[in-house]
This record gives sequence, C-alpha cells and structure tokens, in this order.
Amino acid sequence: MIDKEILEKTFKQITEEKTDMLITGFRDLDAVLSGVEKGDLITIGGRPAMGKTAFMTSILYNFLKQDKKCLLFSLEISTSQYLKRLIAQIGEIELFSLNNCKVLDDKNKEEIKTALDIISSCNLSIFDDTYKIEEILSRIETEKPEYVFVDYLQLFDTPRKKQRSEAITNIMLDLKKIAKENNCIIFILSQLSRALESRCDKRPMLSDLRESGDIENISDVVIFIYRDEYYKCYADEEDYNFKKGKAEIIVAKNKMGALATISLLFRSSIAKFLEPIHYDVF
Repeated sequence: MIDKEILEKTFKQITEEKTDMLITGFRDLDAVLSGVEKGDLITIGGRPAMGKTAFMTSILYNFLKQDKKCLLFSLEISTSQYLKRLIAQIGEIELFSLNNCKVLDDKNKEEIKTALDIISSCNLSIFDDTYKIEEILSRIETEKPEYVFVDYLQLFDTPRKKQRSEAITNIMLDLKKIAKENNCIIFILSQLSRALESRCDKRPMLSDLRESGDIENISDVVIFIYRDEYYKCYADEEDYNFKKGKAEIIVAKNKMGALATISLLFRSSIAKFLEPIHYDVF
C-alpha cells in the first residue's frame, strides 16, 4: 500500500500552483515543458553549427536573470570563449567584434564592461577542465546548483575498454542519478548522427541521437534544434527572406507533457535565440 504522506504530497503537487516551474524565458516552450521537475535530465540535440550552445546559453542567461544558481561544464570551449558568447548575448555585441579588438569602439568597450558587471553579479560557475562524471558529481555536490548545463555529451572521457555506446549510456544513467539525488535539472547537449544529412527532410528525429539509443530512453525531455537557413533550403528570394533567422525548437520527447515544435528567432551575429515578437528585423 502506498504511504498516505506520498499520496497527499502528490495531491498538493497537482492542485497547488507551482512556485518552482521551469521558466526558460521562451513562453511557448515553457508551456510545453510545464511538467518538468527537479531531478529531470534534458537533452538538447542538433548537428554542428545548428545553434546548440547558443540555445543553451539563451536559457542559461534567462535562469540567471531569475537569480537561479547555475553550473556550466564547458567541455568544448574555454571559459574565456564561453564568456564572450555570454557578453555577445547580454550586450547584443557581434561575436566577430569580440574576437577582433581593432573593430571595437569606445561604446563597444563600455557595453562589454557593463555585460561583465552583470555576469559578475550572477550566480554562475563555469568549469572547462572537467571531463569525468565523478568530477561533475563532486562539483555539483559542493556548489548545490538548481540548474546544470553540460556542453557536450560526446566529449566525456570514457574507459577505453568499454564500447562507446555502453560508455555513453553509463554517463547518461549517472547524470540522471546525479540530477535526482541533488534535486537539480541537468541540460546536456548532444551531437546527432550525420546520417540525417542524407534525408530530404533534415529535421532531426529521436533515432538520430548519436552513439546510443539509450540517450533517448534515459532523457526525460529531448529537444532538437533545426534551421532551414543552415541547409539553404530556399525556393527563391522571397522564401529566403521568409526563412532567414528562423529556428524550430522540436520537443521530440516529453515524459510528462506534450510534443510540439516551437518557432524562435536566431540572431547568428550574437549567437542568441529570441521570441519572434521581440525582433522582426535582422
């Protein structure tokens, strides 16, 4: 028989307004992910250069604006490189100019200082030297974050004696356990199989998750990023103007909610995703 206390807790969860709902900053996405709770594991997948890190950063910064404590494990780029991405989003400064000081004017430099002041006041820790699951666990147990971001799954150190698919599955299982035991939500980025490039419709599917089907099974939520612009899928100039800067956020798995495709805008110059109502011109 189920304990009465658990039944009462479940009743409250259903009938009372949630105070810790996931608020990514994207209204339609939040509505779809309303069932996400602490302890969940969310996989964000996409082909290289599709905007995975930019999308993750957009969500991360929206959490920071809510004064949430966040941890980022940047396995691909250095802390300095990642901070440039954050500065670009906060100050809406082109990434190109952040990598070329000769094009920066005094106004840009003030905007960069302002962005860095904002970052310094945020509850964010970034680690670019952590490649083992044991190290991530230790950091999480010490820092006690609400949200954790890992960029990206396929860069983890794995035992050489194990098959790659088995090692990836074990990492996912460990991350899921860490999320539950530490009462946090973990976002992990994942590459997708290049096999999808041979399809006419290149929108990702769950079967495209690279290395192991268990990425799909273990994740509570799977989100894909797709942009027609990346594949230059234009019928004519009018079609190009219509599709330019538009992105599809595909919720392909949602353990406690609906599946949906959400439309966002992607400003590639500052590597930032936005609600369509915010920006109409690029």
